[in-house]
Amino acid sequence: MSTVSDNFNWLWLSVKRVRLGKPCGTTQIERQQRQESEIEEFKRALRVAMKADITQSILKLLACADLDQAMETAAELTMQLTASSAVAVLMWDHDMESFSDKAVFGSRKAELFELVERFTEQYEPAMQKVQGLDPADFAVDLKEGLSPLECYRVFEGQLLVACILIAGPSDDRLLELEDNLAQIPFAGALGRAWEFRELKRENERLRTQYEHLEDSISAMEEQTRKVIHDLTAKDALHTRKVERERLVYSISNAVRSSLRLQEVLQTAVDQIGRSLSVSRCILLRQLEPEVRLAAYEYHSNSQSSAVELFDSEAGLNFLRKAMTREALQDLHDPSTDTQSMYDREFLRRLGLRSGLIVPLILRDRKVGVIFLQDCESTRDWSIDDTALLGFLADLLSVSIENAELHQERERQSVTDGLTGVANRRHFNEAFILEFERAKRYEQPLSLIVADLDYLKKINDSFGHQVGDEAIKAIARVLHEGSRSIDLAARYGGEEFCVLLPNTELEMAEQTAERLLKKISEVELEGVGPISASIGVANFPAHADEPDGLFRQADEALYQAKQSGRNRVCVASKALAAPGGD
Repeated sequence: MSTVSDNFNWLWLSVKRVRLGKPCGTTQIERQQRQESEIEEFKRALRVAMKADITQSILKLLACADLDQAMETAAELTMQLTASSAVAVLMWDHDMESFSDKAVFGSRKAELFELVERFTEQYEPAMQKVQGLDPADFAVDLKEGLSPLECYRVFEGQLLVACILIAGPSDDRLLELEDNLAQIPFAGALGRAWEFRELKRENERLRTQYEHLEDSISAMEEQTRKVIHDLTAKDALHTRKVERERLVYSISNAVRSSLRLQEVLQTAVDQIGRSLSVSRCILLRQLEPEVRLAAYEYHSNSQSSAVELFDSEAGLNFLRKAMTREALQDLHDPSTDTQSMYDREFLRRLGLRSGLIVPLILRDRKVGVIFLQDCESTRDWSIDDTALLGFLADLLSVSIENAELHQERERQSVTDGLTGVANRRHFNEAFILEFERAKRYEQPLSLIVADLDYLKKINDSFGHQVGDEAIKAIARVLHEGSRSIDLAARYGGEEFCVLLPNTELEMAEQTAERLLKKISEVELEGVGPISASIGVANFPAHADEPDGLFRQADEALYQAKQSGRNRVCVASKALAAPGGD
């Protein structure tokens, strides 16, 4: 891109050529008029050239969000328009009534610094846009080439935004200084960039104040902690005793008031961990017959959870070894304890400095362990600690036994004693719930009713024990042949039901045929193959209420019996052709 100076030279030569080409013989007045016209034409052409030359600079200025960049771009534009050797940009702060930011640019900027400092110190507000400055007023001797010195004030309405000091503008630019600079959007660009910087400064001030406030609060908290420590030091032993009595009472109350084992064990480890101020307190149990581990954990705020570490082969091996011990066992820092019976690398991954393993034993049966861990420092477990933990271990062992007994009673209350599938009471409750759910969400629900064929004949010929084996065989086929969401139940005697949620009639019929085939493959010793008759009904195809659905399936079963046994009948088919032998 050509510079303003290049455009000026080119245009001036053009005007001179035009003037030299004019014919002679004109009067003095005509020559003077022609010369004035040519000069005006030159000025217009110069302004056009200048505007075209600074367009990119103006766009750059308007795009500046950073104040330093905006001030530098404004100075470059000013020097471009005035051909000055140095320019200072001074930003005015209305609230402080002083200059907040200033910078000097140009090839001779170093020679202007002293005057800028004096100017900002002695500045007096004025409304005129362009003002010539006398360096002597500021007791500064400017070197040659920096005069004249002009001050251009940038206003936004009546408010001063900035002062631009221009050192040594060329004479031909000086005449139109105000007009040229007025074309540049200094006020908007510099004002916006300055406000953005002020916001950043305010943010920094607020951040500093906030950090100072945080430091003050932290110091106050530390002082408060020291005061509390001093006040409670004399009563530490008494407080410790009260806390432990409260711990025993709290865990005992949890054991008495809840049969939810998970809830009791989690409450226990939380309260033991907090009371003894350990890094972690973990209660571990090995679930049989499955080779898996159940863990209940408390960890302090300074420690992360370690449950995932125990959910591994190394964690399971640790539990197996721990459950071989019948007394409390101290664990030491694995980096120094070379005699440890446990995997030292596993203990290092826990971050262990010292630990205590407390076995949970109930009438010679080991039901788990409590593993206390201190990851901050080594720790000597006191007699009080071990006595308390021994008592709590006995209490939790009883709680585990009670919960297991309760779970077994609950299982027995819903399970048929002979076959192990659901009993009639449980089936009826599940049937009502599933039917209501199917009706509410407009989903299909199918019911299979199966009856062992010739049970009386088997009992009479081979005895009731063999008849029971036949009943158990059918129950096993129905249970193993059902999905996890299905419910197989013994309804009474030799009659069974299979509840199939979210199952269309066609799928239910296919399931019934598959089950029938599996039953026919069962052979009892001395009896041979057995068989069953099966009825199938579906909601909403056959009924819109539970009793109706069961009745339809039962009538289909009756039809299967009447049609020769060892077959499947669907409710609609059975109702279409009732009767039989």
